[in-house]
Amino acid sequence: MPTTTISTGIDCCHEQHGDTADPTIVLVHGLGSQMLAWPPAFCELLVAEGYHVVRLDNRDSGLSTCLADGASYTLSDMAADAVALLDHLGVADAHFVGMSLGGMIVQTVAAEHPDRCRSMVSMASNTGNRDFGRPSGEALAAMMAEAPDDPVARTEKEVADNRIWCSPAWYDEDYIRALYADYTERAPQPRDAFERQWAAAVASGNRDDQIATITVPTRVLHGSADTLIDVGAGEHTAAMIPGADLIVLEGWGHDLPPGSWPHLVAAITEHTHGADGAPAG
Repeated sequence: MPTTTISTGIDCCHEQHGDTADPTIVLVHGLGSQMLAWPPAFCELLVAEGYHVVRLDNRDSGLSTCLADGASYTLSDMAADAVALLDHLGVADAHFVGMSLGGMIVQTVAAEHPDRCRSMVSMASNTGNRDFGRPSGEALAAMMAEAPDDPVARTEKEVADNRIWCSPAWYDEDYIRALYADYTERAPQPRDAFERQWAAAVASGNRDDQIATITVPTRVLHGSADTLIDVGAGEHTAAMIPGADLIVLEGWGHDLPPGSWPHLVAAITEHTHGADGAPAG
């Protein structure tokens, strides 16, 4: 996985799948996760639909730059990183797909860099309006509890947390355990890095007014079983973006288990093919 210094000054770890001549989909992960959240098998499903797929570690995640104590940034800075990666790769524009915090980032790309955004898919995310999508008390407490340093204990905490917001329709503990073990082995996120990412979302505040300016083709995906960001957030996001459509996926929570992939890939590529003026499949 190459790491390159992009124009925002971040060393950005990224990986490409598929033919670079095909339209590009950029996958942006959420808070506390890494590009591994989008496994190669998921990326290859998108490649099979005719896409060049780019996944990246956000700043303060994975193998990308972990900033110094006291640093701060906003969603706009994180969106600028994704656009700067396009510059590095020589890609004029892309479809941006983001989940959770990644959804907030791709919403910001669509609002602030519409010329670089062919379309946008916001998954399991919100607009920063605190009236919509509040987590359950159990989910919020689990998310904010500090992970232990011991690798085994850290993985066990992540697995236990996932049970709170998992997808009941496709729960796969073996997959989840292996994923979090890979996170820990590859690059466990320091607590201060987690807090900086959280602060970026908080500092950006209620983005309803900005969201309402989005003009790129938009699809909002949300799960009926999401306890971390309630489905009301997806409904509100779709209502705020002119022309956006909403798909509520029954039984999907706040994770990406393999059983959900065919449903999510179909929803994503139906939208991106439509934005490209091409027939799906």
